[in-house]
Amino acid sequence: MTPENPPDNNRSPVSLCFLMFSSAKEKKLAKGTVSGIQKSGYLTKSAKNGSGIWKQRYFVLTNNTLTYFSDHKKTDVAKGDVLLTEAATIEGFEEEGVKFGFKVSTQFVTMKMAAEHSEERKVWVNAIRVVIAELGNSMRGYLHKAGRFLEAKQVRKFFMLHNDCLTYHSDLYKTSIIQGLRMFSGKTTVETEGPKTLIMKTNLKDNKFWKLRAENEEERDKWVNAVREKVSKLGFMEVDYENTKVDDVSKESLHTGFLSARPKSGNVEWEDRFFVLTESELYQFEDDSSMAPEHVYVLSPNCSVFETKLQEHSFEFVTNSKVLHVQGENAEVTAGWIKKLREAINNSKAITNDPLLEAAKKQKAIFYDVIFETKKPLGLVLERSGNWALVKLANQDTTHVSIGSALTTVNGDEVILADYTKTIQRLTAWQPPLSLGFRLAPEKRGWLTKQGRGRKSKRKNWKPRYFVLAEGRLSYFSNDGKDAVLKGVIHLMGSAVSLVHRSETSQYFCFKVVSGITGIIMQGLTVDEMMEWASAIYHAISVANGGGYLLDVEKDRLKQLELEKNKGEQGGKAEVELLEKTQIEIATSKEAKDAAEQLEKARLEAEIAEKTGDDEAAKKARQLEEEQKRKVEEAKKREEEAVKSKKEAESVVEEINSELAQMELKKADSQAIIIDRSKSKLEEEVKKKENEVKKEEEVKVEETAAPTQEKEKEKEKEKEEEGGQDQDEEDDSDSSSEESSSPPPPPLAHDKSRRRSSVPIVPPPVPVAPPPEEDSDEEETKFTKKHIQTKDLKARTVTPGDPAPLLTPDELRTVFATVDHGVVKGQLNPMLFGTLIRSITNCKNLFDEMNMFSFFNTSGDGVIDVEEFLERCKRIGEERDGRCTVFYRGLVKYHQSQGFVL
Repeated sequence: MTPENPPDNNRSPVSLCFLMFSSAKEKKLAKGTVSGIQKSGYLTKSAKNGSGIWKQRYFVLTNNTLTYFSDHKKTDVAKGDVLLTEAATIEGFEEEGVKFGFKVSTQFVTMKMAAEHSEERKVWVNAIRVVIAELGNSMRGYLHKAGRFLEAKQVRKFFMLHNDCLTYHSDLYKTSIIQGLRMFSGKTTVETEGPKTLIMKTNLKDNKFWKLRAENEEERDKWVNAVREKVSKLGFMEVDYENTKVDDVSKESLHTGFLSARPKSGNVEWEDRFFVLTESELYQFEDDSSMAPEHVYVLSPNCSVFETKLQEHSFEFVTNSKVLHVQGENAEVTAGWIKKLREAINNSKAITNDPLLEAAKKQKAIFYDVIFETKKPLGLVLERSGNWALVKLANQDTTHVSIGSALTTVNGDEVILADYTKTIQRLTAWQPPLSLGFRLAPEKRGWLTKQGRGRKSKRKNWKPRYFVLAEGRLSYFSNDGKDAVLKGVIHLMGSAVSLVHRSETSQYFCFKVVSGITGIIMQGLTVDEMMEWASAIYHAISVANGGGYLLDVEKDRLKQLELEKNKGEQGGKAEVELLEKTQIEIATSKEAKDAAEQLEKARLEAEIAEKTGDDEAAKKARQLEEEQKRKVEEAKKREEEAVKSKKEAESVVEEINSELAQMELKKADSQAIIIDRSKSKLEEEVKKKENEVKKEEEVKVEETAAPTQEKEKEKEKEKEEEGGQDQDEEDDSDSSSEESSSPPPPPLAHDKSRRRSSVPIVPPPVPVAPPPEEDSDEEETKFTKKHIQTKDLKARTVTPGDPAPLLTPDELRTVFATVDHGVVKGQLNPMLFGTLIRSITNCKNLFDEMNMFSFFNTSGDGVIDVEEFLERCKRIGEERDGRCTVFYRGLVKYHQSQGFVL
């Protein structure tokens, strides 16, 4: 619906998305308004006065207007706009000094713009044409609005219908000033009254409404239908939980009970709350008799649950956009909730119309294989996330395995949907050749604007930061040069990402990553850049959290493979059947040909007999001819049936081949990229590295006791809990002595040879010291957290010189008899040995642990038995460095901590 033509002047309306405000109240209302942003970015614009001056401006295309600003940081006040109509035209032009120009003309105004290159102009022109083509479904026009107290007093206002709200303005020329705004919700209703009036109720919490009168019944009906259509599309975004009582949801609950929840401020004691878990939501009530929930967390396959160390028996529940920290009364209560939550997540359905989920599904997935051809050290440490095995540590130069990758196959067998314990058991006693397949952790890098939170004031400052997404973490730096300073790191395991409404930041194109009890807000330059980064992080978080929506993707992929297999088998059978039908056709064709020849022969014999006057011979010949005619007809009939049957078989084969071709095309067009990192492809490089190092690495495929971060991260957490200095305070001086300089972030180039030593894809290493604390304030003081899924072992340091009884062989055999790692009793595998080392010596160096394991594992079979341990302990004892005593004590303490009494 197009508004009536205004007088010919230079004034034009301004889009709802970017508004000037007459009051603070209107500004607050309008902050929550987003009106279908289709495209944004910088263009060069010609001055309206025809002076020939061109200036760079930030443009935003919405469902109604093309609006421009001085830059992307100042979107509260528009410099101008073009109100698009159905009659608007757009065409390209070139003139002196302008190569890639285009202009938009309406009955109101003409605006000239220019892009940097032809491709950019093409994208803008196409986007504007799409908006113009859809304007026939838009609603903009004048309605009479009844007064709040005196309905008889009606005022004529100009109304504009947007994707999520309805606004009115004084007239067509002042759409930049909002006089009234009603946001839509799932409960918005529109009813008719009389021939011209409509009544719209929008608020879930009160009975406020707008009473509007159109010029006629037809126009009124158009408004009613248009508003109802917008509301129906937004219905999924809001659910009315206001009157949901504990008793209402408890009837269909999967689990209920009290938990202590971490308050938002984080500086007070955790508060007891009553929780109710259903098939699709987790409800948080103040107590078990509340009339309405405080919070509702929607379940989806992308949710996850992790144990934490914020409190004793604490854990976190991570949704698509939130992180809930709670604490059970004891270990049994916590374990019960974790089990029920994970079961509910596994059975949950994906959230429909989730823009991030849909965008994440289009992300490229990179898979690669590594082959170990000889029985030698793998140099890998795996940690558990859900049922996925993630690479926690790896010698990337020799194994060519990237940290953060997810194990997908073992010797060609899919393990992506298998139980984690069974996967690890397969790797415990591996034999060469061993082929391991991995999914690479998503990678991306580039500039974003980040919101800082200084302690000195409540003002939110925004600064450009160079971000690197790789290896299951999001790092950001002061710049992308050689002098880059690491400003902060977010570990993605247990994190969530969500788009941020403008009402929270007063900025467009923002998104937030929440990790543990902290989070950072970032802003893209355009809506496309925001979605690219947010969806890439969404994808990376799904990998780090053990699958998320990717589990459904993998299930669909396996179903597709099974379908292809079945189709292939059907195709094979159809080919065989076609071959048989072809042979039958050939045989019947020959039979028909022979029958025709016999018929011709019988006819000739009959003619000869008749000419010679031999009536008897002629009669027999005519009988034979008739018989041959019958045979010919039968043969032709069989031939026709064979031809028809063959065509049907050909059609079946063609249909199956077409389906298989479509499957192959779909597979080729899928988001999976296969990279060959096989050891045979890189044999020369590996040998070169081995010659340089001149030592053998240790066999190490370790199942970590929990998906924990390194111990220094725990120290970071403790330090951050005490509070620290924000590096992005108001002055944002990057010369703080606490800042740590890092090498410049390397490029994320996917070299086909995957030479990790020459083409690294990891961000600069995080220093051992706690990284600078950015974005910490009174409410959120942490960057990192530690996830614990099983009983955590506290590190113990034992002084070798302490007096202790010497270890006897009988005592050692008694100790070893209690060792059980799930495969063979009485042996230490790399995982148990590594845990023993850390619990005794507080060792933090993985490769030192691997060297020590190799020293004890004299047989090289990947496990240490009692005789090997005795022999090496004897050797250490002879050297009198005290390690034998330390090992004995540590082994006893470790098993006591696990519930064994020696």
